[in-house]
Amino acid sequence: MQSLIRERFWIIRARKTIKSILNECFICARFKVKSLSSGPSPLPPDRVNDCAIFDVVGIDLAGPLFLKTGEKVWITLFTCAVYRALHLELVNALSSDAFLLALRRFIARRGRPRIIYCDNGTNFRGAFNDLPPTAAWWGGWWERLVRIIKKLLRRSLGKSISVKSTKP
Repeated sequence: MQSLIRERFWIIRARKTIKSILNECFICARFKVKSLSSGPSPLPPDRVNDCAIFDVVGIDLAGPLFLKTGEKVWITLFTCAVYRALHLELVNALSSDAFLLALRRFIARRGRPRIIYCDNGTNFRGAFNDLPPTAAWWGGWWERLVRIIKKLLRRSLGKSISVKSTKP
């Protein structure tokens, strides 16, 4: 803000004046307030104990993505719970079979995980015998990565591919 003002005017002690104005702004203060909460709860041992990469995995699907050809695809996101490494696989359907094929490709490339976490998606429930789904609220650590991936795709690919967001 100071550089914009200095393009036209020179104000003595401008930094101090700008800070005082911004500190008195009710709208800015409302967005700067930290929410009241207790200290962070301890993470489960699966998330903090040292292990091999992709030994503990969280899985989610992001999308749909609409390709230029008009085809609809989804990204299967495999993330390591300890090191936050990512492995992405494209699937062309939300079926259990398409998901199991993506899981097979992941295991062929990265090795078999010891523990797999996933939400209660329909494709995970369809694969219940092979991969029991967990509660939907356990996936905050991979849902955040879904948001980051979508944001990066929008930024890097632009109009080449469209990413529909299901969350605000």
